[in-house]
Amino acid sequence: MVAAIADRFDQAPAALILQFSPDAAHEDVDGPVEWVGFASAGEVEQLIARTGLVATAAVRLELAEDLTARTLVACVPLVVEADGSARSVPEHLRALTSPQILAIEGELTTRLVARAAHTPASPAMPAHLMAGGIEAAKELDAAQKAVVAALAGTGPLTLVEGAAGAGKTTTLAATRQCLERQGHRLVVVTPTLKAARVAADETGTTAYSAAWLAHQHGYRWDTHGTWTRLRAGQSDPLTGATYRGPHPDAVLRPGDLLLVDEAGMLDQETARALLRIADAADARVVYVGDRRQLPAVGRGGVLDMAAQWATTRVELAAVHRFRTPDGHLDTQYADLTLRIRSGIDPEAVFDDLNAGGHIKVWDSEADALGHLAVQTTHRRLHGVSQAVAVDTNDTAAAVNEVVRDQLVTAGAVDDATVTHGSDGLRIGKGDHVMTRHNNPDLGVANRMTWTVQGIADTGGRVLSCRGWPRTSCPTRLGSRSTPRIAGLVPDQRPMR
Repeated sequence: MVAAIADRFDQAPAALILQFSPDAAHEDVDGPVEWVGFASAGEVEQLIARTGLVATAAVRLELAEDLTARTLVACVPLVVEADGSARSVPEHLRALTSPQILAIEGELTTRLVARAAHTPASPAMPAHLMAGGIEAAKELDAAQKAVVAALAGTGPLTLVEGAAGAGKTTTLAATRQCLERQGHRLVVVTPTLKAARVAADETGTTAYSAAWLAHQHGYRWDTHGTWTRLRAGQSDPLTGATYRGPHPDAVLRPGDLLLVDEAGMLDQETARALLRIADAADARVVYVGDRRQLPAVGRGGVLDMAAQWATTRVELAAVHRFRTPDGHLDTQYADLTLRIRSGIDPEAVFDDLNAGGHIKVWDSEADALGHLAVQTTHRRLHGVSQAVAVDTNDTAAAVNEVVRDQLVTAGAVDDATVTHGSDGLRIGKGDHVMTRHNNPDLGVANRMTWTVQGIADTGGRVLSCRGWPRTSCPTRLGSRSTPRIAGLVPDQRPMR
């Protein structure tokens, strides 16, 4: 009986292997993504639970053991003996991967190496940046101009790294103008649609999500992480429509520059698709990001691979983001953020942050959270931009409840006429909501924040967002009433 049931789960090993990677991606691992044997057992249990299987405890246990064994057989050991056999390792060590993952990483490396083997890159002359009306270059410092020169050059593979606020995206406006003078396009993609909108605002050009570009070129993927590619004329298995090929805006040409912003968050499957698209078009590729910032949700490490093989590498060391109350560049705090980023001597960094008034020490967690809620409400009422981070979702929920109650008392939020978000939270006029899915028809991106202007009779909400017209949308689009999101309390502007 168990064998018959297990045969119906015949796709389980491949699905499980592909699903392990998001968990493994958060590990600091060099080389192929790894996992431990007992992780497969846990994934098998979840897979069985999702099927709604009803069986006795003995049958269920035997089924789980059978599927786990099949999964482990399909894995590839990373620690082997001289004869190639798997070496016995402690149970907690990550020592397994899969043929699929190795194939993806192998193809990524092969394509990056091929770009590195091209003729050495020649940068554009910095003097060219100031000629012919490249206005965007006039506000750049020397390091940023060097970045523009590299991006407007001929390098087939370029890496630009720098801390948050170093002006990586700011250089792209000048890069776009330089490339247009050469007859080429700058095509900017980011891991998320929201980041693409931010990049578009800062560069003056259209930016897209990496998923959109891959989708335009026929790539499709399912919830198991299995990727396929349609050819023109084939039927889309998800919609049934005939795939006609990419949109004209998604077509790259020789010499065009495909720039991946926030590349540290790019997953390997998407990175492979982008490289295939760029290679087919003979387009140049630039990765922009910071390996010390957030990693990919899926299998990451793409920026590390690019750093290993990039023919041109440029680093932006200065941070331009922070300002003093009188509007001048705050170099002292900027230097502190770079020390935080480096992770060197954290005790001294903490002491300097404390001495500079950037840290407040409280006698108890309750006192700290109470002060946090009061200050958050005060800033919200006075229209001050803010982002508040706490350690757990439960803490965030508690702070949010207190903040919203105070906003209701102050008359800033209407709690009489309300609707409810997809998480059941009350939403009234004056609340902030966050869209949790991309919706091209409405022109909204995941994690955009909106202010509720009113509640319609149908339960829908009239929303406004800085830089966007008033929009009417159904309740299902907003998942949480703000400042009600786990760990973060945003302001009325889109978070950047």
